[in-house]
Amino acid sequence: MKKITKFFAVLLTAVMCFSGCSSDDNESQDAAVVVKTKDKALLLVTFGSTWDEPQKTYDGMLDTFKKEFPDADVYLSFTSTTCITRWGAKTGEYYATPDLWLNAIGKAGYKDVMVQSLHVIPGEEYTLLRDYYVKNFKKAYTSIPVVLGEPLLVSDEDIKEVGDALYTAFKPQLEKGEAVAFMGHGNPESSYSNANMSYQKIKTYMQTKCDKKMFVGTVDCEDMLIGAVITDLKNTVASNTTINLTPLMSIAGDHANNDMAGDYDKAEKAEDQSWKVQLNAAGYKVENSNCILKGLGDYPAVVNVWIRHLNEAIAAQE
Repeated sequence: MKKITKFFAVLLTAVMCFSGCSSDDNESQDAAVVVKTKDKALLLVTFGSTWDEPQKTYDGMLDTFKKEFPDADVYLSFTSTTCITRWGAKTGEYYATPDLWLNAIGKAGYKDVMVQSLHVIPGEEYTLLRDYYVKNFKKAYTSIPVVLGEPLLVSDEDIKEVGDALYTAFKPQLEKGEAVAFMGHGNPESSYSNANMSYQKIKTYMQTKCDKKMFVGTVDCEDMLIGAVITDLKNTVASNTTINLTPLMSIAGDHANNDMAGDYDKAEKAEDQSWKVQLNAAGYKVENSNCILKGLGDYPAVVNVWIRHLNEAIAAQE
């Protein structure tokens, strides 16, 4: 009887906030459902995905953060309204944007709020989170302390930890003489050159401290597109070398499956084909088995860096 009473008590403390928002395909439906069981709330923020496998990555990260922060209710937010509506239409499960989550969290009466970015670099998405969503929450709920943990690659310590973790993960392939090319997302260089430097830094670290056959490119940073990766490969390894491809992103979603590992598309120009297709055309060997569809969130040693960032933000406030 006590368990039943407690169950209904928890339900009565739930704060439900539903709000519509537009997306590229004119669909809209967001939902932020807060069930307050503790005095602290932790909101994890990511871009989002409409692919199935990334949801498993998100679930794993949620479980890890719940174990690391047992005194907090943990929630997950998507910043992409397109991912929210398309995933919702596909599954009936709707994530919510950070503003909806933070508003619901504020109304629920939490005494402390933590926000952790699951972005890789301090680029456009993280800037929006810091300067808009979190800033507006602070204005609306002045009595509730809030801390924000930085994205993955910010400091030299981050570069080393993540670089070492990736070297360990791909050491078997590297020791066989194979190479590894990591696909990051990146931002337009004109606006986020400092953020994009994180890719250059981890590339330099891995090639000088780990293995010279580790390469980094992006889909959106003009100076680090696949053409630059191929140039680096030509200067480092033989033309028939086997290349392993994997995303330098929190999850293996659309970019990893299509832009990185996609098959030949006759409707696309040569320069718009996937990395796999372009590398094979350049004389390298890339089989489907060489496309490792694991996101950074699938590596515990990498997730620990995000966790460290949140702990550092908490310590800085104390």
